[in-house]
Amino acid sequence: MRILRPIAILLITTLFIGSASQNKNLSCKDVVEHMLDSIKNIKSQTCNIKATERIGDHFLIAESFIKINVYPRKIYFHSPEKGVEMLWVQSSNNGNAIVHSKSIPLLNFDLDPLGSIVRKDQHHTIFELGTTYIGSIIANTILKSPKDFDKHFTYGGTVKWDNKDCYQIIMNFPEYKYIEYITKKEETVSSIAQKLNTSDYKIRFKNDLSSYYGSIKEGKKLTIPIPYSNKALFFVDKKTFIPIYIIVYDEEGLYESYEFKNIRINVPFKPDEFSKDFKGYGF
Repeated sequence: MRILRPIAILLITTLFIGSASQNKNLSCKDVVEHMLDSIKNIKSQTCNIKATERIGDHFLIAESFIKINVYPRKIYFHSPEKGVEMLWVQSSNNGNAIVHSKSIPLLNFDLDPLGSIVRKDQHHTIFELGTTYIGSIIANTILKSPKDFDKHFTYGGTVKWDNKDCYQIIMNFPEYKYIEYITKKEETVSSIAQKLNTSDYKIRFKNDLSSYYGSIKEGKKLTIPIPYSNKALFFVDKKTFIPIYIIVYDEEGLYESYEFKNIRINVPFKPDEFSKDFKGYGF
């Protein structure tokens, strides 16, 4: 927790100093709509990610490199710090991801990407990597209350981050609360989170389901946060309209943040780039 205090202080002192006068042409809604359009038009992407996530009562910080082809869905994930590589390709390997660890160099493992081993101490699955997932969260938020856009979204001026000029968008939800939810037949935490546009991890943590990934018994009472968070900040690259820094808060403070660097969008991949035999991979 001590490690995050300087970050929190920096955020408080810098996130709100942008001057709205620097952006006279685009409204907050214009920026958000451009951002959603840019995210929707992503066909492929590669980037480095620094993730800070609150797990229980402490924070985990992890850095990774990803490659994603949107359709057909293909994902490559590499965590140099943990020495782990993961490869998942739609309609192959019985839906499992191929996982390689430097700690066991001679073996690869076929693992369920939605299972407890792959998802341990993670807010999100490999299918929610990159900027696409957060775009869907914002889009669903707008769709559920389009008339409340100005109530929930504000323009915070411009800010320089990672040597890029960015629009700063602030999303606030004073209505954020926990509700009681009664599970229906064959529902899972993930399906409930998707339906209610909220946090999969938070549902698990609040209901002692952190290591359970199957269907939940029908009629079980769950405590669920609505919506995803009570506040979020987005640094949107002025050139690409892609969010490159996302910070999310809840009732306890900082919940998660994601820094995206070295982003490459819609650059064609080589034919064998999502094969375990691709040069440079450790599989």
